[in-house]
Amino acid sequence: MLLLEDGFFACLAAIGFGSISNPPRTLLPWCGLVGAAGHMTRTCLMQCPLHLHICIAGLLAGYVIGVLSQMLAHRHHCPSEIFSFPALLPMIPGMYAYGTVQALISYLSKHAHQQDASYYLDVCFYNGTMTILIILLLVVGTSLPKLFPKKPQ
Repeated sequence: MLLLEDGFFACLAAIGFGSISNPPRTLLPWCGLVGAAGHMTRTCLMQCPLHLHICIAGLLAGYVIGVLSQMLAHRHHCPSEIFSFPALLPMIPGMYAYGTVQALISYLSKHAHQQDASYYLDVCFYNGTMTILIILLLVVGTSLPKLFPKKPQ
């Protein structure tokens, strides 16, 4: 049930992000479907028996988004980015980005002691690295289907 809730809210977010870029209204449900499929894939890979790390799960979920986006783009005769960008936005690692900024502010704070300063710098570096790595792997996963040649018709 939690997986369906995850997909539902990712679908709503993807439709919301998709509406910002002003695609044809008939394509918005497909944006939501791709977003739900990608987010549910990542959640399933992280929480089901596999327990993959968020980076690897994000790479595979990005690949699912890329494949679905390519298929829908071919079917609807439009760029695949119409489907992939809104689907990727709900998967941006906001908690890691927030943790990076919070640790940086704590590090730069005048009230931080010397021993606390190194802790906050470590937390800032870890969260910042995770944020960049997750986003990079999402983009790589989404781009992989475009690298494969299309089947001749």
